[in-house]
Amino acid sequence: MPKKSLKNKDETRKEIIKKSREVISKMGYRKASTEEIAKSLNKTKSALYHYFENREEILKAVIHYEGEQVKQSILEVIGNETNPRKKLEVFFLNRAKNVFKLWNFYKSIIEEYFLRYSFIWMSLDKYNTDEQKILENILQEGIDQKLFSIPDISLTSRSLIKMMRGFDFFIFQGEKYKEIQSDLAEVLRIFIDGISKK
Repeated sequence: MPKKSLKNKDETRKEIIKKSREVISKMGYRKASTEEIAKSLNKTKSALYHYFENREEILKAVIHYEGEQVKQSILEVIGNETNPRKKLEVFFLNRAKNVFKLWNFYKSIIEEYFLRYSFIWMSLDKYNTDEQKILENILQEGIDQKLFSIPDISLTSRSLIKMMRGFDFFIFQGEKYKEIQSDLAEVLRIFIDGISKK
């Protein structure tokens, strides 16, 4: 396939993903049919199937897109910091802000989210792997700078991610980011103090 054609196909897929997220946000997943998505793009339903096999594949692509947006935002804020302690803090605060933004955007489908929770987390598999790798890199940097003492980086990063998912739950229950920000800051303070070399 020529390079130009491949680029056009990627651009069209991105356009479909962006429009799909808007349709899903407004209508919810159940009502966001391929017909509705195609209509929002001024395309036929069969045209969508040229880029995606089915509606589930479109949803997976939307979820992947959201995960990539969160990852890029996190990488940007931690890239502005040099101290691993500060990197951990901005990682979690930025992540919580992004989850809140997603909740705000998709609040019409929160009930569906809980019904489809396992599907969504499986669809975010690459993002979850990337998130753990980012955390492991920060923790390793802290060890290398003799700031942290961590016997098992992989276990620690997995534990931190599970802790963050606990905060995600409160956000998805309708808690405002500002309402949990001080709780999150305190948990991070306790955690960072716990792994810091004395």
